[in-house]
Amino acid sequence: MKWFWWVRISGTVIPAIWWQVLLLLIYTAAVMCLENYVPILYKPFPDHLITIIGTVIGLLLTFRTDTAYNRYWEGRELWSTMTQEMRKLTRAIWLGVKEVDAKDIVEKKSALNLCAAFIVSTKHYLREEYAYDYEDYEGLLEHLPKFYMPSSNMPLEKQLKEGKGKRSEFSAYDQSTPTNIPIEMSYYLSSYIKHIDETQMADNWTVATMQNSVASLVDCLAGFERILRTPMPLAYSIHLQESVWLFLLAIPYQTIGDVGPWFSIAIVGLASFCYLGILAIGFEIENPFGYDANDLPLEDFCNVMQLEIQKILVTDPPVAKNWLYDPENRPFGPMCSLSASQLSDLPLHEAKDILRSVSQTSIISNETGYRDKDTIKRQAKRRRSSVRGYQAL
Repeated sequence: MKWFWWVRISGTVIPAIWWQVLLLLIYTAAVMCLENYVPILYKPFPDHLITIIGTVIGLLLTFRTDTAYNRYWEGRELWSTMTQEMRKLTRAIWLGVKEVDAKDIVEKKSALNLCAAFIVSTKHYLREEYAYDYEDYEGLLEHLPKFYMPSSNMPLEKQLKEGKGKRSEFSAYDQSTPTNIPIEMSYYLSSYIKHIDETQMADNWTVATMQNSVASLVDCLAGFERILRTPMPLAYSIHLQESVWLFLLAIPYQTIGDVGPWFSIAIVGLASFCYLGILAIGFEIENPFGYDANDLPLEDFCNVMQLEIQKILVTDPPVAKNWLYDPENRPFGPMCSLSASQLSDLPLHEAKDILRSVSQTSIISNETGYRDKDTIKRQAKRRRSSVRGYQAL
């Protein structure tokens, strides 16, 4: 049943923390055994010390988790913005660029391939996968010259060390060679827009729309890089983890004299599960672009966008006059049997009179419908009251 989702293991941090919880349970059991021989172990700890420390650490963990989730949510917002701008760009290319001969179709299809390549390469770039030969690149990148573009995902010194000796020989590129393929795709997209502008294959508004979309895509990429290169400060993460462990290690000495040895083991197990679990969640969602169960489903996002682009290619750009004056188009609604073509042949004042009449009738009908809904609700309420009264008898 669906309500059993909360007891499952997959998608949780239990696989990452179970051994730590087990280690603390073993430690607590050892302390309990030792207490039989040294019964003064718990006395140096005041009753309120653990409570105060636990409250402070709880607040720090809350801040840690909130910060990590904000990064997760920002990553989702940026991907949504990138999807939105990509839809604008593909629509402008497919509908706004003229089609005079076959080469125009070829050029438009090549540009849409670049759009798909930008999406896919962004996914790989965020996962620090820098090769040009991934399976989902097939048919998108083979014809493009490849060049080394520094990545913002890692320090430049490290990139120079890893990429040394590989820049002049493109066949030597592998996953460990840093390069920024999405930026390369933005250059090629910009060159296509420049080509369209120079050949006057699109109006100024369409060209400006495409330029703005490419600029927005690059802005989204910079936002992704900001998330990747601005993790929680190392000193804060280390100190928080050390504090959590010191707190959990001190709990047995507080609880020995209060609840006894066996309940102390249960308390430590519960506390370690909660505290270490929250700590692990923060670490897992801090980078939302990986392969963890709780990371963003980038594969699905990319597949949806690629499918959208493919759907565009199998559909002819719509021509307004074709659907506006289709015989089945009755723009004034079911209350007027005249089609768009028939209405367009009428004098202007007559068409306006028909529109006013139809609209007024529609308003009255809607108001009556709302009243009818209220009447139906009242009748249903009376029926329910009657049924309850009958059942009571």
